[in-house]
Amino acid sequence: MHAAIKLLFGIVLIAIGLWLLIPVGTPVIGALKPGTWSMLDWWEEFLTVVKGMIPPVVIILGILIVWIESEELKSPVIPEESKEESKNEK
Repeated sequence: MHAAIKLLFGIVLIAIGLWLLIPVGTPVIGALKPGTWSMLDWWEEFLTVVKGMIPPVVIILGILIVWIESEELKSPVIPEESKEESKNEK
C-alpha cells in the first residue's frame, strides 16, 4: 500500500475517533451532535479509562527513571583530566 494512502487512512481514523469522543449535545461547527447517536457517546467511559491509566503510567515512569539513574550510578566516572589527556595523545 502506498504511503500516502496509509497517511490518509490514519487521518480518517483520527477524525472518526475524535468525533466519537465529542459529548452528545456539544456544538460542532454550528450544529449539535445528534442525540440519536447516544449509543456512541463514550465521553464518560473515556474519562474513566484516562483516570485509570494515570497511576500505572506514573508508576512505570518512576520505575524507568529509577532504572536509568541506577545504571548511571553504576557506571564508572571518567574524570575530565583523563578525557583531555586522551585527546592530546591522539
